[in-house]
Amino acid sequence: MQRFHDTRNDPLPMHSPQHDTERANLAQQTAEFLARGGKVQQIGHRMSSAPATFTINPERSPVYAHLFATVATEAVPPAQVLPEPTTELAQTEEQKLAALIMADTALGNSPKWIAKKHHMTEKRVRQIARDYHITFHVQR
Repeated sequence: MQRFHDTRNDPLPMHSPQHDTERANLAQQTAEFLARGGKVQQIGHRMSSAPATFTINPERSPVYAHLFATVATEAVPPAQVLPEPTTELAQTEEQKLAALIMADTALGNSPKWIAKKHHMTEKRVRQIARDYHITFHVQR
């Protein structure tokens, strides 16, 4: 098995009579275009105003599609409600963390992963979960 492509055995060599004919034909057509008053504009390979032609849609990707699948209503655990603050500004830092932990728990994340994601210790995550009656469905 060859490790690299051997260009000596290519079907068309780099310099052939066919290539030379096409080069001459292209040069002649370019000269005629310029003689008629045409202008040649050269742009770089990254200077196109067109949008990107290829994007990955995570909803259709086999790797991430399961994250966007709708969950059956009977499989969803009952909703957990945080204590209502009197105003939105009265929300404490711990209540904000509890809301984040509750959201991650609903997504099925473990306390260790939640702690790493929100730059906390696992002990603090578990303590906030106990204070706000948050149940983890995955432990580790």
